[in-house]
Amino acid sequence: MITEDSKGISVVIMGRQHQFTCSAEQAEDLNQAASNLADMCEKIKHSAGNANSERALLVASINLSYSLLMANNKIDRYHLGQDALISTLKSAL
Repeated sequence: MITEDSKGISVVIMGRQHQFTCSAEQAEDLNQAASNLADMCEKIKHSAGNANSERALLVASINLSYSLLMANNKIDRYHLGQDALISTLKSAL
């Protein structure tokens, strides 16, 4: 579904152009995310020597997924710590 405030953007990743539709507010962030992904893929491709584009995208995807998992785990630990502190404070009152 395309809304009135949607914007079409074009990004280049691994030498291929891709079109996306997003809200106008998301366009800058999506461009930055695509740029970060493109940079990551190029670094992986160069460091692996003969890695093809598909392999570089796969490795980048796994790296990003792992980073997201670790960040979510960290957030969960903070929430548990906050819940414990709240319980301690409530019992002290």
